[in-house]
Amino acid sequence: MADRKQNAPRNGTALQDVLRQAMPSSPAAGGEGPLPAAGEQPAARPRPEVVPGLGRLPGALPVGWDVIDSLRQAVSDDVVRAQRDQPLASEEDRYQRTAAFVTARVSRWATKHALSEAPLTEDQEEAVRQAVLDLLFKAGPLQRYLDDADVENIVVDGTRVEIDYYNRPTEQVEPVASSHEELVELVNALAARSGHGERRLTPATPMIHFRLPDRSRAAAVLLTSRPYLGIRRHRLISDTVEDLVRWGTLSPCLSAFLQALLLARKSVLVAGDVGVGKTTLLRALARKIPPEERVVTLESDRELYLDEDPPGGPHFLAMEARESNGERTADGKLMGEITVADMFPTTLRMLASRIIVGEVRGNEAVAMLRAMSAGGSGSMCTVHAASRELVIPRLAELCMEQLHADLAHQLIANSVNFVVYLKQINETRIGGVRHRFVTHVFEVSGGEGGRPAVHDVFAPRPGELRAMPHLPPACIEDLEDVGFDRRWLTVEEYGRWEKPLETVRVRSR
Repeated sequence: MADRKQNAPRNGTALQDVLRQAMPSSPAAGGEGPLPAAGEQPAARPRPEVVPGLGRLPGALPVGWDVIDSLRQAVSDDVVRAQRDQPLASEEDRYQRTAAFVTARVSRWATKHALSEAPLTEDQEEAVRQAVLDLLFKAGPLQRYLDDADVENIVVDGTRVEIDYYNRPTEQVEPVASSHEELVELVNALAARSGHGERRLTPATPMIHFRLPDRSRAAAVLLTSRPYLGIRRHRLISDTVEDLVRWGTLSPCLSAFLQALLLARKSVLVAGDVGVGKTTLLRALARKIPPEERVVTLESDRELYLDEDPPGGPHFLAMEARESNGERTADGKLMGEITVADMFPTTLRMLASRIIVGEVRGNEAVAMLRAMSAGGSGSMCTVHAASRELVIPRLAELCMEQLHADLAHQLIANSVNFVVYLKQINETRIGGVRHRFVTHVFEVSGGEGGRPAVHDVFAPRPGELRAMPHLPPACIEDLEDVGFDRRWLTVEEYGRWEKPLETVRVRSR
């Protein structure tokens, strides 16, 4: 044991920094003495500023969206004529010319409007101008919600529009389209502006999904009784593990343990129900991968954006699946479609040290697990599961699309080292917020008959809903090799959470 501690790399100091605030002044009786002093904990990065938009302007929109749309159409005609007479190649030049046309059109409209109605204030006229620009370049009547940092989801069901907030109850707001046809037009305009012009919501393609310029994820459907549009915003793109500790998603001990798993190259699966923060946690953990490594990310739709991080971290190579053009080949395959599973063979030849799959939800499960067990140590992915107990059965179910049940279970036992399970408690209706936190971390190993066996390393204790140290993992020595100290799992004070669940009624289990 002494040799292991002497040979622990510099990462040990970093892991001790994580627990600096949680370390007791003296260990429990029988301990090995106080841990070495640690340096200052890195300061959390500030959240990015929200781009101001219509929702931030002091002047309320004084007219309906039919007026805004008519102004948009007039400006569009102006732009077409001007581009025909004097073509501009630069996108910035075209934007500036369009903005000038918007200002001129809105000014003339406001003057005419004042002849029969109360004149618009300066703020109201600017709100109209911004609304026309939003309809031309952004998300139109939805932009005010995309600009609101507290908005998590936008649901449009025909003329019914609901906004889910992080810190207050869901609100029903005014319609964003006056008819079903207008809503479909809005969806197709959003898809086209997002660089997904080939994805159109039509009777022939009644389900589409695409990204908005602000990285929000959109899905639209015509198979419901009314056209449906759902937008999921990514509120936390640039946030770190330190931020998750500060907000109460992780405890300091959990943070140190998960970072040790990465340094020890253990494969980690992040699981939980919809909207619990799986992608946010995966993204934050990936940023802790040593900077000398090369990592490939595979996603059906981009959500991680790790390849856009500033220099100094790991080298991320981002790959994204591609939808078909709707046509099929002679053997029935969708023409042009490239799935996450299709990308795996190439990924294994890209000289990467790890693979990250943003979400495992189909036939890519087998390819991902095989990559983990065949040299892709330290790889990570997320999976939907409604409870901690359903994680392994859910993963096995995905594998059984291609494998016999026994082979599926054996592959899971050989591939997955640890599962991190997240939960959400929504207290916005009683004046609280959406609490997201880890409840369990369990180790996966081979059991009887090759089926996976699990045991909790972190689990809730009576009186606590969140993950607390439970039992050291079987691979504890591997973690000690990278600087983790097993006493952090046995001394109670190390496992405490810095941020209490202020409004959650604590229940015993």
